[in-house]
Amino acid sequence: MLWGNGGETSEGDAAPEGERLGSIRVERDAPRPATILRVATELEERGAEVRELFKEFRSPLGEVALPIHLVRDGRDFFVEVETGPWDPRTTEEAINKAAVLRSSEHAAAGFEILSAYPVPREVEFFFGRSPAALLQLALSNADQERPEESAALFCEAASRHWDVDLDYEPEYLPLVEELLMAALDEDEAPPILDALVVGLGCFVGEAIGRNAGSPGAWRSRESWGEGPVIEVGWLVLDPIGKARAFLLEGAEDSIAFFAEYVLEQLNEGSGDG
Repeated sequence: MLWGNGGETSEGDAAPEGERLGSIRVERDAPRPATILRVATELEERGAEVRELFKEFRSPLGEVALPIHLVRDGRDFFVEVETGPWDPRTTEEAINKAAVLRSSEHAAAGFEILSAYPVPREVEFFFGRSPAALLQLALSNADQERPEESAALFCEAASRHWDVDLDYEPEYLPLVEELLMAALDEDEAPPILDALVVGLGCFVGEAIGRNAGSPGAWRSRESWGEGPVIEVGWLVLDPIGKARAFLLEGAEDSIAFFAEYVLEQLNEGSGDG
């Protein structure tokens, strides 16, 4: 990826963008529009074809503008330029830009960054194209206030990214676990977006609710839960909290075992009645 004063990094075996385009210095706290124009000029001097500045585009996940659209060696790139320090707001905005880009007609384009300050690891990660990054970006619209829609979003996005045909049958949960653990298996644990926690948790909740003796009903967050809870029979469950535990701890907090155990308890309770 392309870095300014904050240093350089590479992704996998790919050459760092700094090696492809040469290092470009970005002054800390400099006016951003003027810096973008200067960077575009330097990139052209180094052989890149700048197609458009401040390009606006939209996707199902929103609308954003990226400072520089260029072509180098026949490939499209977008370059973000950040002159100020990073804080939670600018980090969230940068990740949102990556989500919109990856769900747009430019999904295959390179996405690089020039920053005057060291770039947060989560921004570096989600500007990349690892399976874990792409899946999580596709879930950006997951919203715990809309659990049924979030479950459907997870089912659709995971099916597409893993090239499988997921359904809400509990038998699919071990496969979901296996694929998630494989995607998240890196030397350094990758960042986890709340969108993945919510999407997975809602999917687990729907899998339980649709396969119990009586349909489950979502209701507002309880004081002991992480998000909305689902009432199934005589049980009230916090599947979003369970999803976070699984994503942090792995198989020790299995979502598949959780669903199997809950459904067994519900079936036994129904039988006793």
